[in-house]
Amino acid sequence: MFRKNHRIYFSVLMCLLSLMVILPSHLKAEKKNIRPKPSVYIVKEGDTLWSISKDFFNDPFHWPSLWKNNKYILDPQWIYPGQPLLLKEKLVPSQIKTISKKITSPPSLPKPTIKPKTEPAKPEVTKPDFITNQDRIDSCGYILPEKIFLYREKQEKWGAIIDAKENKISYSFLDLLYINKGKKEISPQDLFTVFRPAKKVYHPISNKKMGYLINILGIVQVEKVLDQIALVKVLQSFSEIHLQDRIMPYKKIPIPTRSNPKEKIQGVLAATEDGRINLAENNIVFLDQGKNQHIEAGNHFFIYRQDLIFEERKNIVNDVIGELLILKTEENTSTALITKSKDIILVGNQFSSHL
Repeated sequence: MFRKNHRIYFSVLMCLLSLMVILPSHLKAEKKNIRPKPSVYIVKEGDTLWSISKDFFNDPFHWPSLWKNNKYILDPQWIYPGQPLLLKEKLVPSQIKTISKKITSPPSLPKPTIKPKTEPAKPEVTKPDFITNQDRIDSCGYILPEKIFLYREKQEKWGAIIDAKENKISYSFLDLLYINKGKKEISPQDLFTVFRPAKKVYHPISNKKMGYLINILGIVQVEKVLDQIALVKVLQSFSEIHLQDRIMPYKKIPIPTRSNPKEKIQGVLAATEDGRINLAENNIVFLDQGKNQHIEAGNHFFIYRQDLIFEERKNIVNDVIGELLILKTEENTSTALITKSKDIILVGNQFSSHL
């Protein structure tokens, strides 16, 4: 009896020892299937949200959450090499500290030189027809059709803001940020425009989709470049900047001078930057005509509405209620500044070069 029990105990003990050897190796094999999850992942050739979710979260059906956390992706079926994907909410302080050790603090901005006061020039007799400056040109947005948006994103290899030196909700003038551009792509002192794709814009009359409104948030300058990331400083802040906001190379657009269109052009005031309907002098407005309709920066137009006059019969009268100046042009849209307003101007009002 004792020998029989002894054999049973011995068999159980051997089974336990076998499990202790097999289980750890099995667990290690399981762990190998899950890739370590960084805070930000740079998309590579052949990647999809499905495959990335499977690799980093061990769950391909996690892709809707991944898409939701990266709001700049307009279509989950279209992601491109070089795009940043935020896998975590934010880098933890220890990670930021590790990166910061490699980057020395940028030099402080030089103090502005104070020029001696001079006698003010005598004002001109004629008042200028419009007032604008470089900041207004740099800060005003524009409308991009979806196909052109996706093409430029891939062709120009747009980047993104992936982290910041300080843990804040939003960032502005002189804040230090990190972008996903390294030594092979950029150099110190390079300038980038920070932007955010916003709402879809629909034509106020035809209701056809015109594209995405691109909001310009600011301008940053590269301070220090590492292998895969760079430290940038915010030089101009037109609106709050957030993590995941996009960047593109800065292109200076000269301040336009007033000119008359070379031919008769008509169109509609299609949208505004902040969604307002009532417009007035110094507001920015987007038009439904652009380069393909021969509109150029600097062109001057009249804004009008059509009124019905009842006398012996109905007469339609074009009532001029304002003027505008073209600041930027895209293929089929333009960005304009309202330079004069005699009455309330509405989205949906028309514009023309001749009346």
